[in-house]
Amino acid sequence: MLKSDGDIIRGLGFVTLYSAYAEEQADALLERLSRIEAFDDPKRKWRISRKLPHALELLERLERQSGAQLPNLKKVLQDGPELFERRNELVHGRIYPGLHEGPDTLRSGRPNVPNQDIEAEQLYELANSFMNYQGALVGTDSIPLAHALSQYVPENASLLPNQQRP
Repeated sequence: MLKSDGDIIRGLGFVTLYSAYAEEQADALLERLSRIEAFDDPKRKWRISRKLPHALELLERLERQSGAQLPNLKKVLQDGPELFERRNELVHGRIYPGLHEGPDTLRSGRPNVPNQDIEAEQLYELANSFMNYQGALVGTDSIPLAHALSQYVPENASLLPNQQRP
């Protein structure tokens, strides 16, 4: 875990870096789920705000078809958009140093959003959240997911006359 050294710029750098690693793991999950639906070049270009719900949809399709239960990974995917939204507020906002020992200020790039005080500790906390999130994308329900994928029969797969879907 990262410990804050009070440097707000370094903290923002860690948020950016670790969120990119988390996005990489989301792509890796979509690659694993490509047995259900191809993760092609147009989908690779989607924003993370579209990739995570898509991965959740594929996971739910897998659960319905295989009977597997992957509630922990579903929760990870459901929690992701809020985490990335927090990152977007920082990365697309502007941080101004406090005057006369006052707090630093985050100004949103969005209209009608009030300024808010920001501290390096908040950035380090968010960077650590992304570090944990990327690990959760890789490790949560990984064995049940691998088993369900190994049992997955595509919905459009042709069956021999006396075969039934599992």
